[in-house]
Amino acid sequence: MSVSVGQRISQKRKERGLSQETLGEALGVSRQSVYKWESDSSLPEIDKFIALSRLFGVTIGWLLGVEESAESRGGDPAQPTEAGSAELTETQLKMVEEIVDRYLAAQQPPKKRRWPWALGAAAGLALLVVLSNLRGELRTMQDQYNSLQNSITNVTYSVDSQIGGIASRVETVLKNQNTLTVSYGAEILSADLAANTVTFSAYAAPKTYTEGMTAVFLADDGTSTVEVPGQLGEDHTFSAQLTCALTDGIGISVAFITGDVRETQLLENYIGLYSESLAEVNFDAMDGHMAMMWKKLNEKGELDWSGEYAVSVRPPSETSASTSASYTADNRIDRAEARSLRVGLFRNRKLLGWLTPCEKPANYHGEEDSDFYQFPPVSVVPEEGDIFTISAVVTDEYDREFVFAGVPYSIETDWGELITADGGRIGVDDPANWEY
Repeated sequence: MSVSVGQRISQKRKERGLSQETLGEALGVSRQSVYKWESDSSLPEIDKFIALSRLFGVTIGWLLGVEESAESRGGDPAQPTEAGSAELTETQLKMVEEIVDRYLAAQQPPKKRRWPWALGAAAGLALLVVLSNLRGELRTMQDQYNSLQNSITNVTYSVDSQIGGIASRVETVLKNQNTLTVSYGAEILSADLAANTVTFSAYAAPKTYTEGMTAVFLADDGTSTVEVPGQLGEDHTFSAQLTCALTDGIGISVAFITGDVRETQLLENYIGLYSESLAEVNFDAMDGHMAMMWKKLNEKGELDWSGEYAVSVRPPSETSASTSASYTADNRIDRAEARSLRVGLFRNRKLLGWLTPCEKPANYHGEEDSDFYQFPPVSVVPEEGDIFTISAVVTDEYDREFVFAGVPYSIETDWGELITADGGRIGVDDPANWEY
């Protein structure tokens, strides 16, 4: 009987006398995360695999079950495997760590710095004036710099290609590390948007069936897990229907049970189902730029929108979804239809005032099929770090409410006007994060 990743983590944790809570603290995760790893309900992320490998003194290949055990090799599981094994080399591990670092860095884009660059450009201009008699030497230096830059670009491309290849291999290993089935599948049967639930059908046939084996299917919606016993059918194939809460992250798994041994395999991950079921709002077309971008402070140091308007091009009409929505050709859920839409001006996700529908202004010469909104008589003194948006609060035909966040703007204190802000979510957001 093969040993799962969760059982290997549990084994090494107990050998070192660690509780699940203590191990979680050492890795920067919760005890529940460790529990899910050990029960094979989820897999650690790549950086956590690396940390577990180093903490337990074993190879990642041993944790994944793609490398023979230390006992069968007569050696130390922390030692490198021979060529041809699935274990990553030290160089590859460093590349994997770089992938993780790049991913984390991408979650927090650096704030743009404008004036330091402007000062640098001014200093550079002054330097060129002072050193005008050295133009020839500067050209030579520039040529050398260009040559060096080309070399760096070539090296960077080569390293990125290698990292991409390693990332693909790691993903394949993680995906196939616990293949317990000869065949499996999952699909969406229906969605009850009024109850905010979704129903799946799933099946799985174990590689090795033994008399008395049972199976349960699991649907993890991110906050709770639904378990449904599998029904044994032809060719030792288990199947079940599962209904769980409709969320943006749902994992469908199967657990084969033989005696006291329970082995779990992920069958399918569904990402973004809830958001995709919400009414489509063509809010990206909201022409807030005429009232937001480059808006200057008045003589009182205020942002004043009194008497201004915003424009939104109407989206094409959509067919309303039924209460029990069917799945589409690509196994996704049909969208609901919007019942109401309120457009508001927000500062730091707190309502400053609602915009009201109005007639087309006489000075507007854009799209004819548009909606127009009058700004409320709002004037505020902005502070550094404030984020302003024109956002829509939408209620769909099933009374589900969500916020469609518009383009974020912030005040540029040196210029005294609004500009697009770094970061800031654009699109569907949880109303709990907003005040209105």
